[in-house]
Amino acid sequence: MQMNKVLSVRFAAGGVVAAAALTLAGCGGGDSGKDNPYGLEEAGTVLAAVSTDQPPFATADKGGKPQGFIVDLTDEVAKRLKLKVEYKASAVPAALQGLSSGQYDLAASGLGVTAERQKQVSFTKGVYWSTTTVLTRKNSTAAKLTDFSGKRVGDITGAVQQEFVKSKMPGAKQVQFQNQNSAVSQLLSGNLDAFVVGGPDADAYLKKYGTLKPAVSAPVDHATAMAVQKKNTKFQQAFDGQLGAMVQDGTFLKIYKKWFVEAPRPELVKIWPALGAQVGQGAEGTQGGSSS
Repeated sequence: MQMNKVLSVRFAAGGVVAAAALTLAGCGGGDSGKDNPYGLEEAGTVLAAVSTDQPPFATADKGGKPQGFIVDLTDEVAKRLKLKVEYKASAVPAALQGLSSGQYDLAASGLGVTAERQKQVSFTKGVYWSTTTVLTRKNSTAAKLTDFSGKRVGDITGAVQQEFVKSKMPGAKQVQFQNQNSAVSQLLSGNLDAFVVGGPDADAYLKKYGTLKPAVSAPVDHATAMAVQKKNTKFQQAFDGQLGAMVQDGTFLKIYKKWFVEAPRPELVKIWPALGAQVGQGAEGTQGGSSS
């Protein structure tokens, strides 16, 4: 089943809300009047697309409810803005397109901020700084990017890792997937030689599957953030404002530590300087340890 066709389940920032309880009065497709100060598609409700195969940023629990780092941040921001959140499962390309067409207010996934994507959507301030990891099976001898020439290397359609494979893995046979779970399944079965994915996602799969290992890991050159409609600067500014307040009062770091073991990278501290004192990094972002 395509992720963007999965039936939506409605949640408040703190829990489940019956569909009948959602107030649709005054939605007006982005009306920015006093009843809808953030210019949302439905007044009082954030329509959020979420890719639930992106651990630890966003996954689905046994009941299908989204959970993860990005979900916790979104719920807390919505709570502070006195808004509800309606999550709809969607693959990243469909989520970005949905922002452009007015289907969603927010793409609540861990998205790489790239110049190409910025032509289509706007981004919140960065909430993570990631790495790129090439996952292989433990019986693989590949240890550098050039070792994958002629090999079947998977990536996700629309993901920033596609360009990584094209530009940094010469000769690799690129195989595209619609979601990460399918790619990992093919890697485990031996139908793929490698799967290129974000570092935190890779860490989650390494913990889950003992037959996998990281062959190569490299830092990225862009922040990880959430996306909003390009036209909706009011919501973007309000969202960023609450993220900043969460950094200042320690809520951001508390949520961060719930989902990540490693300290925030220096690049993220430069985005949010107040994190520096909280995690023991100096003004220049010096870090005592890093995942890669």
